[in-house]
Amino acid sequence: MRRAKQKTNDLGSRGIFITATDTGVGKTVVTAALAVALRKRGYSVGVMKPIETGVPSSVDEGSDAARLRAAARSSDVLTEIRPYAFRRPLAPLDAARLEKRTVTLPTIMRAFHMLQSRHEVLLVEGVGGVYVPITSSLDVSDLIYRMKLSTIVIGRVGLGGINHALLTLGALRQRNISVLALVLNRTLPAQTETAREQERSTVRLLRQLAGVPVIGPLPYHSMREGKFHDEVARLASTPAITKLMRLALTSWRGTRSRSG
Repeated sequence: MRRAKQKTNDLGSRGIFITATDTGVGKTVVTAALAVALRKRGYSVGVMKPIETGVPSSVDEGSDAARLRAAARSSDVLTEIRPYAFRRPLAPLDAARLEKRTVTLPTIMRAFHMLQSRHEVLLVEGVGGVYVPITSSLDVSDLIYRMKLSTIVIGRVGLGGINHALLTLGALRQRNISVLALVLNRTLPAQTETAREQERSTVRLLRQLAGVPVIGPLPYHSMREGKFHDEVARLASTPAITKLMRLALTSWRGTRSRSG
């Protein structure tokens, strides 16, 4: 059942920062699926990708920011959704240096507050993992901290996923950043019994050790060119994304009740 539409200023703007244990583990597809699920629930959803690298053109419709905008059916301009786009597929610090540009936090925060003011929900997708350098003195964890958002961490379900997930969760706890959930994603199909055993082990141990809800593993999606939004639509209706959405909604209600 769709919720009754509320004015943005009645509900208060809510947001989540989607980060990851690494690059290429599925941040964009999970963020897009969550945007679709919330939109279908009746929420006005804003999306943001503050920094994106490996973007050949500022109007590239295949970019992560453009895909998120389409998933949310947002009318926000791309330069607000993505204040910084760089051509080279490198960490932002080096990508910016090669173009003789500098990322500044005030520019990102102005766009962030503008998007927050327009939407009931704002989903912010990071770049790489939490220690990826944005400037010579700031990394992604600093950005999350300044935005005062809870996080969802996306991690690999395969071999190596345990170490990467626990390191990321530990880094966020050191900054007193709240983690809503760890989402485990299949970045490769588990085609052998050994790979399936590794997946089962990763899920079992992280549910024991993570200290946060562990969701997944999500089904493998090839994300073939032109199929992104079809895959996202299917993922948005899965029990995993529904559970993730409910965790987010519960946390926002709790924030509202605690604040008065």
